[in-house]
Amino acid sequence: MSAKNKPGSSMLWDEILKAIVDAMPEQLFPLFKELYGKEYPRGTPITLLATESSTYREHPDAPPGSRLSDIALLVNGTDYYHLECQMHNDQDLVIRMVAYDLHFAMQHTTSGEQKQDSLVMRFPRSAVIYPEKNNRIPDVLRCRIIFQDGSEHIYQIPTVRIQSYSLEEIQEKHLNLFLPYVLLRLRPRLNPERKFPLTKNELTAFVDKVMIILKDEVEQGYLTEREYNDYVNLFRRAAENIFEKHPDFGREVDRMTKPMIELPSVLQKRLYAEIDSLNADNEALIADNEALTAELARMKALLEQYHIPVNA
Repeated sequence: MSAKNKPGSSMLWDEILKAIVDAMPEQLFPLFKELYGKEYPRGTPITLLATESSTYREHPDAPPGSRLSDIALLVNGTDYYHLECQMHNDQDLVIRMVAYDLHFAMQHTTSGEQKQDSLVMRFPRSAVIYPEKNNRIPDVLRCRIIFQDGSEHIYQIPTVRIQSYSLEEIQEKHLNLFLPYVLLRLRPRLNPERKFPLTKNELTAFVDKVMIILKDEVEQGYLTEREYNDYVNLFRRAAENIFEKHPDFGREVDRMTKPMIELPSVLQKRLYAEIDSLNADNEALIADNEALTAELARMKALLEQYHIPVNA
């Protein structure tokens, strides 16, 4: 396991978001609807974009460098998005977001307006996702930009505070990508000196609700079985991090999320289905081969009809 994915690593939370976007980018669609009112049907094309951008000089003697933003993508060939995952309330983040988005606009969206004889840069729809609860996080990040001619523009992007959403809201809005992070809301209660520390029964009930949500999303067609398994694995990875020093809680999450034993009858049914599928594929190949043989025979007959030599 890499250092950034080991229990206790804060980089794990960035990696979880990137893993979701890489494996199942359509899971971002409910978030785009929540933030921007944009709806995309399943199957809408998504292109993941490069996230490397040049840095501004933070010190006069520092050499130019590059920095990686978290997630950049193009949806439906027209809509650009930029997302960052941030664990702490960093007041300078908005400045970095301006730099990211300016570079993004220069690289991807600069276009000429022939009628006005000028260039146009369109910033992407950007947002910052905060997985952990923090009451100091504002609803939007805002920066006042004053240009050399005295004109002003307010750069403003929304924040996504995952822990402000109840499990019911997550389920209602199909914001499944929040689920690997919901255990973070329990972390403050792991301190035994708190007035109401977390109990095993509370953890069990909480995890049970999460698993019910995931299973219901599969039944409704919002998740495939593979996506369900991916989410469960990410949830387990989050639990390893959060309950690193609380093995009893970790074992409880592991018990509730590990794959169930496959009964012989279930295994038999699945294997029969796989055999039927293979037989169907084999029959299709045989039919294709017979059709190809007949076509070759027809072509040879035409060649012979016109006395054209036929190669063996």
